[in-house]
Amino acid sequence: MDIKNSVAIIKAMPKVELHLHLEGAFPLESLLRLIKKYGNTEVRNLEELKRKFIFTDFGHFIDIWYWKSAFYREPADIEDMAYSTIVSLSEQNIIYAEVYFSPYDFVKSDMPFQTVTEAVISGVRRAESEYPIKIGLIVDIVRNHGPETSIERLDKITPYKKDVIGIGLGGSEKEFPAKWFTAVYTEAQKRGFRLVAHAGEADGPDSVWDALQLLHAERIGHGVRSIEDPALIDHLKAWQIPLEVCVTSNLKTKIFPSGAKHPIRNFFDDGLFVTINSDDPTMFGANLTDELNLLISDYHFSLPEIKQLMQNAIQASFADENLKQQLTAKQQAYWDSINLSL
Repeated sequence: MDIKNSVAIIKAMPKVELHLHLEGAFPLESLLRLIKKYGNTEVRNLEELKRKFIFTDFGHFIDIWYWKSAFYREPADIEDMAYSTIVSLSEQNIIYAEVYFSPYDFVKSDMPFQTVTEAVISGVRRAESEYPIKIGLIVDIVRNHGPETSIERLDKITPYKKDVIGIGLGGSEKEFPAKWFTAVYTEAQKRGFRLVAHAGEADGPDSVWDALQLLHAERIGHGVRSIEDPALIDHLKAWQIPLEVCVTSNLKTKIFPSGAKHPIRNFFDDGLFVTINSDDPTMFGANLTDELNLLISDYHFSLPEIKQLMQNAIQASFADENLKQQLTAKQQAYWDSINLSL
């Protein structure tokens, strides 16, 4: 394959992404503005900020996540982050994305849940009104905030159900296992939320089994450590359970020691239902376009296989059927226009 030609094709291709954290996809310049706004001297320029996002392991990543979140201190900071992030997605020809956001990472006495959530929704909807992109919001109830108050967090999310299509469960898998959140997932399902959970990332296959069997997750965020359990791989394949795979993220947080150890090629070849995503593109230095180019250069994916991954994302999304048909039509029109058969 002509790599140069494929790069141009992927850059122009209409894209769909399902695993993206709003708070990890902000334009780097926007965070630097806030760091300077609040008088922090730890980071003075973009290069120093980029070095801040070099991680030793998953625990270090979580520490830096909370460090950068501390600079979002006013509703205007939150709204600008949401707006600028969605604009940056549209600029790489993402036409639909399901975006996680974690309101409780920002909640404090002078900026309660309602204020944070409405700032996010306002920024997202403003970007949608100005750019050719649609967004589905998923609230991450975050393991690290504990199971004891998870129903209370769900109660606060519920009034925003018109704007929030689902709930997710990110954070530290090992320290806060999925089984602790069974009750809140059962209740969320009763209230009509779609269900997704991070699993099989920092913890092993058992966390994926728990997400499926106890939380009844419809999709699995990451799920890559399912490779350690052949029975789980068979189950995922038989039931075609979508996996939100994020290759660069897994490598940057040391889930796998090298790109050669990552199972994405095996997953796809074995018939698992995989989608490709960037997770926290600003923090990991790779957006969805970069991820797709990586699949071609390092994992020998073909353009027809890239097309299939995009169709997987549309099918696995929580968009309604009408929107799915529109997204599929845009995809097909693009591939027809470049005569993919050549």
